Amino acid sequence: MDVLASQFPRFLGAIWLTIWMFLLITAIATALGLTLAVLTEGRRARLLSVYTWVFRGLPELVVLLFCYLALPYLGVDLGSIGSALLAFVLIGIAFHAEIFRASLRSIDPRLREASRALGMGRGLALRRVVLPQMARIAVTPWATFLAGNVKMLSLASAISVGEVMMVTRQSLAISQDPLTLILFAGVVYATIASAVMVGETLLSGWMRRRYGPPTGGS
Repeated sequence: MDVLASQFPRFLGAIWLTIWMFLLITAIATALGLTLAVLTEGRRARLLSVYTWVFRGLPELVVLLFCYLALPYLGVDLGSIGSALLAFVLIGIAFHAEIFRASLRSIDPRLREASRALGMGRGLALRRVVLPQMARIAVTPWATFLAGNVKMLSLASAISVGEVMMVTRQSLAISQDPLTLILFAGVVYATIASAVMVGETLLSGWMRRRYGPPTGGS
């Protein structure tokens, strides 16, 4: 416990770094993934499939090391944090785009036809009919990916990003109590992931009250 107490200020900084990286990655990857899913509906879906196939197939550590070690040879040096952000955003976009694309495909086509029959343009129907329906279908797999993404951030320690796992590994080098440090790191990641799952539960409940059950079609 002594080493945990002495290293606690560093852990606080690492926790804050982990949280803001997670939030920034989530915001960018969600926005770009949703945009790609909407823009590549129909004939352009193959373009998205190539991108998602590549980045869902590559190991996260490979993408991370490419951004950190290989990009500088191409004249792009983002540093450790910038490289981690780029790598996880590229991976996140691929997964988010597939989640949103699958959700868009599961929407009853009669809803789109009804929107057109009511005189809605594509933009208005997308905003008032398609996206709300898609959101209530996508929220659970989206949140599930995010909970896993929290744990994936621990890989950033491989390129010296000072997040929770990096501080844990450095503290282990001067500690005779590895159990306490490893348990503490696990609790931190589990707490952030739990916050995501609680948020998903609240968001799902709100959508169910506002738009009805996901399969209700009411």
